[in-house]
Amino acid sequence: MRHGLHLLECRGRLEQRSLPRRFHLDVVRAHLEQTERHGRCRRQPYARELEHPHGIRRFELECSGWHAVSNWTKAVTASEVAALVRAFVDAALTAQESRSSPGGAG
Repeated sequence: MRHGLHLLECRGRLEQRSLPRRFHLDVVRAHLEQTERHGRCRRQPYARELEHPHGIRRFELECSGWHAVSNWTKAVTASEVAALVRAFVDAALTAQESRSSPGGAG
């Protein structure tokens, strides 16, 4: 989700360790595509949001390997979404700090 990194320049977002709500699903989708796998398949699945009843986001994941197409669903709670967004912001800030301070100390 590179296109959202410029949002980290906003001081309020940094203090809250968050992003605007409209980017939350992008963070969750990217996380699921990076971490979820169908069985022992190594292919990265495609994730799309289904419905979201009562604070739970449901995603359908699809893995289209050479042998077959597999679909499964994954539910993500509101607290998990918040944790994934905080982790994304923290990782982006850490990467940003390491790029801006070559050599580490001054």
